[in-house]
Formats: sequence, C-alpha cells, structure tokens
Amino acid sequence: MGDTSAARNAWETAQPFPGSPPDNSERHAIDTPDGRYWELNGSGWDAMLGYLADPATLVRFAETRQHQIKVTIIDRAGERTFFEPRTADDQAIIDEAANSYLHDVGLPQQPTGYRWFQRLPDGLTVRDIEKAVYAAIEHLPPDHHPAEAVPAIRAALARLYHARRPSRQIEE
Repeated sequence: MGDTSAARNAWETAQPFPGSPPDNSERHAIDTPDGRYWELNGSGWDAMLGYLADPATLVRFAETRQHQIKVTIIDRAGERTFFEPRTADDQAIIDEAANSYLHDVGLPQQPTGYRWFQRLPDGLTVRDIEKAVYAAIEHLPPDHHPAEAVPAIRAALARLYHARRPSRQIEE
C-alpha cells in the first residue's frame, strides 16, 4: 500500500521553487518564467495530492514567513478578536496532522520547514485538479479509509499530468 522503498521519494527530489513566491497564494496559480504553480496549503490532503502527482513537478521553498493565528475571546466583557504569532508548538501540531494523514494513506512524511508547490499542467487550474480528484473518488463509500482513495487519485493525477506535460520540464 505504501511508498516504502529505499528509492528517493518526491519530497527528497523536489527542486527549489523558481524565484520567490508571493507571501500568500490562496490556491491561485503563481506564474513564473518556469511555468505555473499552485501552493499546497499545509494539510495532509494537499500534501498527498502534491506527492501523488508527477514528482518532477514538486518544488519547495524555505518557509520564512511569520504566521499569525486569530484568537477570539468571548467572556462577560464581550467578544474580542486579535492576532498572535504562530508558535513552534502550533506549527508542530500542524505538521504532525499533515504527516499523520500521509502515514494513514501510506506515503512518506513531508519534511517540515518548507512551503511546497506543484507545477500545473499546461492549460489547467487548481480547480481543474480538484475537480478531477473528486470525480475520481466519488464512487467510494462516504466512510472509506483515506488509503482506499489513493489508487484512484494517483490515476486521475497521472492522466492530468501525463496528458498535458508542462512545456518546460524541471531539471533533476
């Protein structure tokens, strides 16, 4: 079920992001001289999609942003909302949740400390990727184990990435 071979995995072979990505891409395509990319959002789901698509299109960029968390307090004095810096413990919980999901679907853990990006196939959007993935798993029962979706997702992504090869391949 899993990707447990001694061969280097897609996380290890990921090339650097070409240039500097915007601070917040919010699932929009990022245009670069090397092609269009979308940013994986840090969830286990997006990490799985990035890993299962063509490994030559997975890139990374060292995470240097200081994230904020929204805090809302509701008490007798009313409701107050403010922002605080995300702590290392907060980030460890986020990373553990994503890696736990990857483990559950049989994939290697994603190295921490990076922003991850996936090269988009020519002519496709992030929404096209999402639609193809959801269409591929719509036949599964609602209570399926996440690992049961991997073969269908892998096949859907392979169809997208191999049918519409990016015009400029990333060097390995």
